[in-house]
Amino acid sequence: MSLRWKLTLALAVIAALGTGVVGLLSYQSTQSRLMTEIDRSLVNATNGFLDRRGGGRGDRPGSFDNLRLSIPERPLGIEQFVVQLVEPSGDVVAATEGVDLPVTEDVIALVGGDGAPWLSTERADDGSEYRLRSFATPIGVVRVGRDLAETQNVLDDLRTRAVLLSTLVAMVAAVVGWLIALRVTSRLRRLSIAAENVAATGRLTLDAPVTGRDEAGRLGRSFSEMLAALSRSKEQQQRLVEDAGHELRTPLTSLRTNLDVLKRHPAMDDAMRTQILADIDRDTAELSSLVEEVVAVAADRHTTELPEPVRLADAVERVADKARRRTTRDIVVTSDDSIAMVRPALLERAISNLLDNALKFDVSDVPVEVTVHRGTITVADRGPGIPVADLAHVFDRFHRSVEARTMPGSGLGLSIVAEVAATHDGTVFARNRTSGGAEVGLTLPNVG
Repeated sequence: MSLRWKLTLALAVIAALGTGVVGLLSYQSTQSRLMTEIDRSLVNATNGFLDRRGGGRGDRPGSFDNLRLSIPERPLGIEQFVVQLVEPSGDVVAATEGVDLPVTEDVIALVGGDGAPWLSTERADDGSEYRLRSFATPIGVVRVGRDLAETQNVLDDLRTRAVLLSTLVAMVAAVVGWLIALRVTSRLRRLSIAAENVAATGRLTLDAPVTGRDEAGRLGRSFSEMLAALSRSKEQQQRLVEDAGHELRTPLTSLRTNLDVLKRHPAMDDAMRTQILADIDRDTAELSSLVEEVVAVAADRHTTELPEPVRLADAVERVADKARRRTTRDIVVTSDDSIAMVRPALLERAISNLLDNALKFDVSDVPVEVTVHRGTITVADRGPGIPVADLAHVFDRFHRSVEARTMPGSGLGLSIVAEVAATHDGTVFARNRTSGGAEVGLTLPNVG
């Protein structure tokens, strides 16, 4: 069953149940009220009957003589009622003409007794139902009743109306539900078609044809944003592969050339062999570094780590301590108590790349300086600085200045820093120091 039919059926059932419950409660309330009014009228009629004949308190039995005959005119001032007189023998000696009510054991038990009057509902021989009030008198049991046909007609009419109303409301609800479901599911259907097209063609440039401010509209916008994010990710991955392939060609070509020289000249002198082996070692290290950086970029992009509040000074100190042990270089950290919502592993990788970049270019014995101030992490070195023409490109993937191409590295380190900053809605910067060297870093928002 489609969602449209489910919504239609659900609204129809809810409307029918709601109307049915209201109708049932109304029916029961009306029935109870009508029966209460009938019982009250029977009580008033029988009390008036007793008052006119001495109340049945030991008066002469002759006061009930007119009941010993048939009662065709329904006398006694209670013409809307039927009357039946039952003698102590259990025989009916007088009754309203045309009404034959059964005499039960409960009625016979009242004969000659002083039990309290009681009410009952009984069916006459002709199938009509009567509400009866039975009470004992000196000459027998008098039963005064009212035909329930009129009451049943009212209740039957009310029941019919309730059923018709429930059916009508259910039909209207079904039509309204169908229209609502048609409006809602038409957008969901268009969204499903778009998703199927994406799955079939692999195109991520499709726009979800869903508008509005409700949940369906929000789903459409989220779907479009997801497609856009996937498209950007696909483009970045493609660009990464293309750039990595381009960068891999240089060391691979150098490796092939050196190996070819070794094969062709097995009797070369030791100095030449040593130089070629050194070149092979350098190219291998460069390939290893490049592969590691590419793997790191892919891993960082697909990390599931959640942001958490991190004291930036602690993260910087952990990374700086590892760098000190690895390079034996002195690293000075100056920091405040800035706290930012970040992904700790990504942040530490960015800081590590900033330090590696500074240590690579700074060959002096002066300590590398790391400063943390209000969410900004700055790494300063005493290296040759950054050429003015390259300042705008230092964070580009695989970019290396002419001077840096002879040095180890893949050109991915600072691009990873830029991606980490972008992931946290931050920014990066690179500038030359007036006293020599460069300052490279990032600024994070949400600082506490």
